[in-house]
Amino acid sequence: MSFARRLVFLGTLFFSLVFVVAHAGVVWADSIGPAREQEFSDARGALEAALNAQAEVFAPSHLNQARDLLQTADKARRSQDAERFVRASRMARAHAELAKALAEFKADEDQLAATNEALQKAKAEIEGLKKSQ
Repeated sequence: MSFARRLVFLGTLFFSLVFVVAHAGVVWADSIGPAREQEFSDARGALEAALNAQAEVFAPSHLNQARDLLQTADKARRSQDAERFVRASRMARAHAELAKALAEFKADEDQLAATNEALQKAKAEIEGLKKSQ
Protein backbone atom coordinates (compact mmCIF):
# COMPACT_ATOMS: atom_id res chain seq x y z
CA MET A 1 0.00 0.00 0.00
CA SER A 2 1.44 3.36 -0.98
CA PHE A 3 2.38 6.09 1.44
CA ALA A 4 -0.55 8.30 0.38
CA ARG A 5 -3.04 5.47 0.70
CA ARG A 6 -1.80 4.68 4.19
CA LEU A 7 -2.14 8.32 5.14
CA VAL A 8 -5.73 8.39 3.85
CA PHE A 9 -6.42 5.12 5.68
CA LEU A 10 -5.09 6.58 8.94
CA GLY A 11 -7.28 9.66 8.53
CA THR A 12 -10.33 7.52 7.83
CA LEU A 13 -9.56 5.32 10.80
CA PHE A 14 -9.18 8.35 13.06
CA PHE A 15 -12.54 9.79 12.01
CA SER A 16 -14.12 6.36 12.43
CA LEU A 17 -12.76 6.29 15.97
CA VAL A 18 -14.30 9.71 16.63
CA PHE A 19 -17.61 8.51 15.16
CA VAL A 20 -17.63 5.44 17.41
CA VAL A 21 -16.93 7.57 20.47
CA ALA A 22 -19.68 10.02 19.55
CA HIS A 23 -22.24 7.30 19.00
CA ALA A 24 -21.16 4.81 21.64
CA GLY A 25 -24.09 5.71 23.87
CA VAL A 26 -26.59 4.58 21.25
CA VAL A 27 -26.68 1.03 22.56
CA TRP A 28 -29.83 -0.56 23.84
CA ALA A 29 -29.78 -2.08 27.31
CA ASP A 30 -30.14 -5.65 26.08
CA SER A 31 -28.37 -8.67 27.42
CA ILE A 32 -24.97 -9.56 26.06
CA GLY A 33 -25.80 -11.82 23.13
CA PRO A 34 -23.78 -13.51 20.40
CA ALA A 35 -23.54 -10.38 18.23
CA ARG A 36 -22.06 -8.42 21.09
CA GLU A 37 -19.71 -11.24 21.99
CA GLN A 38 -18.56 -11.13 18.36
CA GLU A 39 -17.64 -7.47 18.77
CA PHE A 40 -15.50 -8.44 21.74
CA SER A 41 -13.88 -11.25 19.73
CA ASP A 42 -13.26 -8.87 16.84
CA ALA A 43 -11.56 -6.46 19.23
CA ARG A 44 -9.29 -9.23 20.52
CA GLY A 45 -8.49 -10.20 16.93
CA ALA A 46 -7.65 -6.60 16.09
CA LEU A 47 -5.38 -6.48 19.13
CA GLU A 48 -3.55 -9.62 17.97
CA ALA A 49 -3.16 -8.12 14.48
CA ALA A 50 -1.73 -4.95 16.01
CA LEU A 51 0.74 -6.99 18.04
CA ASN A 52 1.80 -8.84 14.89
CA ALA A 53 2.38 -5.48 13.17
CA GLN A 54 4.75 -4.47 16.01
CA ALA A 55 2.40 -1.88 17.47
CA GLU A 56 4.20 -2.23 20.81
CA VAL A 57 7.16 -0.52 19.17
CA PHE A 58 5.42 1.98 16.90
CA ALA A 59 2.08 2.77 18.61
CA PRO A 60 2.26 1.71 22.26
CA SER A 61 -0.26 4.24 23.58
CA HIS A 62 -3.08 3.05 21.31
CA LEU A 63 -2.15 -0.56 21.95
CA ASN A 64 -2.27 -0.04 25.71
CA GLN A 65 -5.58 1.79 25.37
CA ALA A 66 -6.98 -1.18 23.43
CA ARG A 67 -5.79 -3.57 26.15
CA ASP A 68 -7.32 -1.43 28.89
CA LEU A 69 -10.62 -1.22 27.04
CA LEU A 70 -10.70 -4.99 26.55
CA GLN A 71 -10.25 -5.39 30.30
CA THR A 72 -13.08 -2.91 30.85
CA ALA A 73 -15.27 -4.87 28.44
CA ASP A 74 -14.47 -8.10 30.24
CA LYS A 75 -15.42 -6.57 33.59
CA ALA A 76 -18.64 -5.24 32.06
CA ARG A 77 -19.44 -8.71 30.74
CA ARG A 78 -19.08 -10.18 34.21
CA SER A 79 -21.37 -7.53 35.66
CA GLN A 80 -23.84 -7.92 32.74
CA ASP A 81 -23.52 -4.26 31.76
CA ALA A 82 -24.29 -4.62 28.06
CA GLU A 83 -23.94 -0.94 27.20
CA ARG A 84 -20.51 -0.62 28.78
CA PHE A 85 -19.48 -3.98 27.30
CA VAL A 86 -20.34 -2.93 23.75
CA ARG A 87 -18.86 0.55 24.10
CA ALA A 88 -15.58 -0.75 25.47
CA SER A 89 -15.40 -3.55 22.87
CA ARG A 90 -15.92 -1.13 20.00
CA MET A 91 -13.43 1.37 21.35
CA ALA A 92 -10.88 -1.40 21.96
CA ARG A 93 -11.21 -2.53 18.37
CA ALA A 94 -10.87 1.03 17.06
CA HIS A 95 -7.72 1.65 19.12
CA ALA A 96 -6.24 -1.70 18.10
CA GLU A 97 -6.91 -1.02 14.42
CA LEU A 98 -5.42 2.45 14.76
CA ALA A 99 -2.34 0.99 16.49
CA LYS A 100 -1.94 -1.53 13.66
CA ALA A 101 -2.33 1.14 10.99
CA LEU A 102 0.20 3.40 12.72
CA ALA A 103 2.66 0.52 13.08
CA GLU A 104 2.34 -0.34 9.39
CA PHE A 105 2.68 3.32 8.47
CA LYS A 106 5.84 3.71 10.57
CA ALA A 107 7.29 0.50 9.14
CA ASP A 108 6.64 1.78 5.62
CA GLU A 109 8.14 5.12 6.56
CA ASP A 110 11.29 3.38 7.86
CA GLN A 111 11.49 1.29 4.69
CA LEU A 112 11.13 4.42 2.58
CA ALA A 113 13.93 6.12 4.54
CA ALA A 114 16.20 3.09 4.06
CA THR A 115 15.42 3.01 0.34
CA ASN A 116 16.11 6.73 0.07
CA GLU A 117 19.43 6.28 1.85
CA ALA A 118 20.41 3.46 -0.52
CA LEU A 119 19.43 5.65 -3.46
CA GLN A 120 21.61 8.51 -2.19
CA LYS A 121 24.58 6.11 -1.82
CA ALA A 122 24.06 4.83 -5.35
CA LYS A 123 23.92 8.41 -6.68
CA ALA A 124 27.14 9.24 -4.82
CA GLU A 125 28.85 6.17 -6.31
CA ILE A 126 27.73 7.15 -9.81
CA GLU A 127 29.05 10.68 -9.30
CA GLY A 128 32.35 9.24 -8.03
CA LEU A 129 32.64 7.01 -11.09
CA LYS A 130 31.93 9.94 -13.40
CA LYS A 131 34.65 12.04 -11.77
CA SER A 132 37.22 9.24 -11.96
CA GLN A 133 36.82 8.90 -15.73
